[in-house]
Amino acid sequence: MLWRALPLPIVVVLVTLAAGCGGSSSKSSEPALKTYPVVTVETPATATPRHCQGQSPAKQAVQRRKLERDLRALRAAAATMKHYAQDGTPQMNRALDRFELDVADEALSRFQRNRFIDLAAAIVSPHCYLCFQALEANRPLAAGAKLACG
Repeated sequence: MLWRALPLPIVVVLVTLAAGCGGSSSKSSEPALKTYPVVTVETPATATPRHCQGQSPAKQAVQRRKLERDLRALRAAAATMKHYAQDGTPQMNRALDRFELDVADEALSRFQRNRFIDLAAAIVSPHCYLCFQALEANRPLAAGAKLACG
């Protein structure tokens, strides 16, 4: 109750001085936050067209022949494997790479390409775990599909 005994102007001066304790006029030792300018990226007005329903019958026939050839190569590569391997053999990997490149073409509809992936997965799954996972990751139909088709 000492503050009641002091006159009011002295209490105001003491409170003002106490409020300034611990502060300094020099810059704080904490580093200042660095700010970066905002960069906007413009997307092109026309996106790459997707052929979700496939292209002309002639282009579909060409892609179908390529994929059937790739399935034959996968069967031949799987026949050379005598045991289960996590990452396959070089022959299996070459055949799978060729299949993945050919199935990415959008001449066939996404449903037909998905069916070819089913056939390839049935061939490689008893022999190569990572080959099967690569096929599953590149499906045009799935929860994480990369196609912008509805």
